[in-house]
Amino acid sequence: MEQPDWAQRVSRAIGREVRRHRRERGMSAQQLSDACAELGGDLPRTVISNIENGRRSNLSVADTTLLAAALGVPPVALVYPVGYEDEVEHLPGQTVSPLQAADWWNGEPAPDDGALALLRRHRLLETNIRRLYKSLWEQSISDYRWHGEPGGPEADAARQVAEDMTQELHELRDEITRRGFVLPPLSGLDRPA
Repeated sequence: MEQPDWAQRVSRAIGREVRRHRRERGMSAQQLSDACAELGGDLPRTVISNIENGRRSNLSVADTTLLAAALGVPPVALVYPVGYEDEVEHLPGQTVSPLQAADWWNGEPAPDDGALALLRRHRLLETNIRRLYKSLWEQSISDYRWHGEPGGPEADAARQVAEDMTQELHELRDEITRRGFVLPPLSGLDRPA
Protein backbone atom coordinates (compact mmCIF):
# COMPACT_ATOMS: atom_id res chain seq x y z
CA MET A 1 0.00 0.00 0.00
CA GLU A 2 1.30 3.42 -0.98
CA GLN A 3 2.10 5.96 1.77
CA PRO A 4 -0.32 8.94 1.55
CA ASP A 5 1.30 12.23 0.61
CA TRP A 6 1.67 14.99 3.16
CA ALA A 7 -1.44 16.91 2.06
CA GLN A 8 -3.52 13.75 2.49
CA ARG A 9 -2.01 13.13 5.94
CA VAL A 10 -2.86 16.70 6.96
CA SER A 11 -6.43 16.36 5.65
CA ARG A 12 -6.88 13.11 7.57
CA ALA A 13 -5.51 14.70 10.74
CA ILE A 14 -7.94 17.61 10.37
CA GLY A 15 -10.77 15.12 9.84
CA ARG A 16 -9.87 13.35 13.09
CA GLU A 17 -9.93 16.69 14.93
CA VAL A 18 -13.27 17.65 13.38
CA ARG A 19 -14.71 14.38 14.65
CA ARG A 20 -13.13 14.82 18.09
CA HIS A 21 -14.46 18.37 18.57
CA ARG A 22 -17.88 17.49 17.13
CA ARG A 23 -18.24 14.56 19.53
CA GLU A 24 -16.99 16.60 22.50
CA ARG A 25 -19.84 19.02 21.78
CA GLY A 26 -22.38 16.22 21.44
CA MET A 27 -23.14 17.22 17.85
CA SER A 28 -24.17 14.88 15.06
CA ALA A 29 -22.66 15.29 11.61
CA GLN A 30 -26.02 16.69 10.51
CA GLN A 31 -25.99 19.26 13.32
CA LEU A 32 -22.49 20.30 12.28
CA SER A 33 -23.66 20.60 8.69
CA ASP A 34 -26.58 22.74 9.87
CA ALA A 35 -24.22 24.95 11.91
CA CYS A 36 -22.07 25.43 8.80
CA ALA A 37 -25.18 26.39 6.82
CA GLU A 38 -26.14 28.96 9.47
CA LEU A 39 -22.72 30.55 8.89
CA GLY A 40 -23.40 30.72 5.16
CA GLY A 41 -21.38 27.66 4.12
CA ASP A 42 -22.43 24.48 2.40
CA LEU A 43 -20.93 21.32 3.87
CA PRO A 44 -23.46 18.51 3.63
CA ARG A 45 -23.46 15.77 6.25
CA THR A 46 -21.99 13.31 3.73
CA VAL A 47 -19.05 15.63 3.06
CA ILE A 48 -18.44 16.03 6.81
CA SER A 49 -18.52 12.24 7.14
CA ASN A 50 -16.00 11.92 4.29
CA ILE A 51 -13.74 14.52 5.94
CA GLU A 52 -13.88 12.77 9.29
CA ASN A 53 -13.22 9.35 7.79
CA GLY A 54 -10.30 10.50 5.64
CA ARG A 55 -12.09 9.85 2.35
CA ARG A 56 -11.80 13.50 1.33
CA SER A 57 -8.14 13.97 0.59
CA ASN A 58 -8.11 17.64 -0.22
CA LEU A 59 -9.49 19.95 2.41
CA SER A 60 -9.49 23.67 1.69
CA VAL A 61 -8.62 26.43 4.13
CA ALA A 62 -12.16 27.77 3.59
CA ASP A 63 -13.73 24.45 4.65
CA THR A 64 -11.39 24.20 7.64
CA THR A 65 -12.24 27.70 8.86
CA LEU A 66 -15.96 27.11 8.33
CA LEU A 67 -15.83 23.86 10.31
CA ALA A 68 -13.82 25.55 13.07
CA ALA A 69 -16.35 28.38 13.35
CA ALA A 70 -19.26 25.93 13.40
CA LEU A 71 -17.51 23.95 16.16
CA GLY A 72 -16.59 27.09 18.10
CA VAL A 73 -12.84 26.47 18.02
CA PRO A 74 -9.98 28.39 16.42
CA PRO A 75 -9.00 26.92 13.02
CA VAL A 76 -5.54 26.04 14.34
CA ALA A 77 -7.21 23.62 16.80
CA LEU A 78 -8.33 21.52 13.83
CA VAL A 79 -4.90 21.58 12.21
CA TYR A 80 -2.80 20.93 15.32
CA PRO A 81 -4.33 18.88 18.16
CA VAL A 82 -2.86 20.77 21.13
CA GLY A 83 -3.52 18.76 24.28
CA TYR A 84 -4.40 15.57 22.42
CA GLU A 85 -1.18 14.43 20.71
CA ASP A 86 2.54 14.41 21.56
CA GLU A 87 3.79 15.23 18.07
CA VAL A 88 2.47 16.43 14.75
CA GLU A 89 3.95 16.55 11.29
CA HIS A 90 3.85 20.31 10.72
CA LEU A 91 5.87 20.15 7.50
CA PRO A 92 6.60 17.10 5.31
CA GLY A 93 8.67 14.72 7.43
CA GLN A 94 9.17 17.28 10.22
CA THR A 95 7.54 16.73 13.60
CA VAL A 96 7.19 19.03 16.58
CA SER A 97 4.82 19.29 19.53
CA PRO A 98 1.32 20.48 18.60
CA LEU A 99 1.83 23.63 20.68
CA GLN A 100 5.04 24.49 18.82
CA ALA A 101 3.22 23.91 15.53
CA ALA A 102 0.26 26.06 16.62
CA ASP A 103 2.59 28.86 17.72
CA TRP A 104 4.39 28.70 14.38
CA TRP A 105 1.04 28.77 12.54
CA ASN A 106 -0.01 31.82 14.56
CA GLY A 107 3.23 33.65 13.82
CA GLU A 108 4.76 33.36 17.26
CA PRO A 109 7.40 34.53 17.40
CA ALA A 110 6.96 36.83 14.44
CA PRO A 111 9.88 38.73 12.90
CA ASP A 112 10.24 41.98 14.88
CA ASP A 113 9.96 44.17 11.80
CA GLY A 114 6.96 42.43 10.24
CA ALA A 115 3.35 43.59 10.22
CA LEU A 116 2.26 40.84 12.60
CA ALA A 117 4.75 41.78 15.31
CA LEU A 118 4.14 45.53 14.92
CA LEU A 119 0.36 45.19 15.09
CA ARG A 120 0.51 42.78 18.02
CA ARG A 121 2.72 45.29 19.84
CA HIS A 122 0.20 48.02 19.01
CA ARG A 123 -2.67 45.96 20.41
CA LEU A 124 -0.75 45.16 23.60
CA LEU A 125 0.28 48.78 24.18
CA GLU A 126 -3.23 50.06 23.56
CA THR A 127 -4.71 47.47 25.92
CA ASN A 128 -2.21 48.24 28.67
CA ILE A 129 -2.73 52.00 28.34
CA ARG A 130 -6.51 51.62 28.54
CA ARG A 131 -6.18 49.38 31.62
CA LEU A 132 -3.88 51.89 33.28
CA TYR A 133 -6.22 54.81 32.62
CA LYS A 134 -9.18 52.75 33.87
CA SER A 135 -7.26 51.93 37.04
CA LEU A 136 -6.38 55.60 37.51
CA TRP A 137 -10.03 56.55 37.06
CA GLU A 138 -11.24 53.97 39.56
CA GLN A 139 -8.56 54.99 42.05
CA SER A 140 -9.42 58.68 41.73
CA ILE A 141 -13.10 57.91 42.42
CA SER A 142 -12.12 55.90 45.47
CA ASP A 143 -9.72 58.62 46.68
CA TYR A 144 -12.38 61.28 46.22
CA ARG A 145 -14.92 59.21 48.13
CA TRP A 146 -12.61 58.57 51.07
CA HIS A 147 -10.32 61.58 51.16
CA GLY A 148 -12.09 64.30 49.26
CA GLU A 149 -9.20 64.78 46.82
CA PRO A 150 -8.06 62.52 44.01
CA GLY A 151 -4.40 62.18 43.19
CA GLY A 152 -1.21 61.92 45.11
CA PRO A 153 2.27 60.79 44.10
CA GLU A 154 1.14 57.30 43.02
CA ALA A 155 -1.52 58.71 40.71
CA ASP A 156 0.96 61.20 39.26
CA ALA A 157 3.49 58.43 38.61
CA ALA A 158 0.83 56.21 36.98
CA ARG A 159 -0.31 59.13 34.82
CA GLN A 160 3.27 59.71 33.68
CA VAL A 161 3.65 56.01 32.79
CA ALA A 162 0.40 56.17 30.82
CA GLU A 163 1.59 59.28 28.99
CA ASP A 164 4.95 57.64 28.19
CA MET A 165 3.19 54.52 26.91
CA THR A 166 0.85 56.66 24.82
CA GLN A 167 3.86 58.42 23.30
CA GLU A 168 5.38 55.00 22.52
CA LEU A 169 2.09 53.93 20.94
CA HIS A 170 2.09 56.98 18.66
CA GLU A 171 5.70 56.36 17.65
CA LEU A 172 4.72 52.79 16.81
CA ARG A 173 1.76 54.08 14.78
CA ASP A 174 4.16 56.32 12.87
CA GLU A 175 6.34 53.26 12.12
CA ILE A 176 3.31 51.25 10.98
CA THR A 177 2.35 54.09 8.64
CA ARG A 178 5.93 54.43 7.32
CA ARG A 179 5.98 50.71 6.56
CA GLY A 180 2.76 51.01 4.54
CA PHE A 181 0.71 48.72 6.80
CA VAL A 182 -2.96 49.33 7.58
CA LEU A 183 -3.22 51.43 10.72
CA PRO A 184 -5.64 50.11 13.37
CA PRO A 185 -8.33 52.53 14.52
CA LEU A 186 -7.58 54.33 17.76
CA SER A 187 -10.09 56.37 19.73
CA GLY A 188 -9.61 58.19 22.99
CA LEU A 189 -5.82 57.98 22.91
CA ASP A 190 -5.23 60.81 20.49
CA ARG A 191 -1.81 62.34 20.13
CA PRO A 192 -1.25 65.14 22.66
CA ALA A 193 -1.46 68.63 21.17
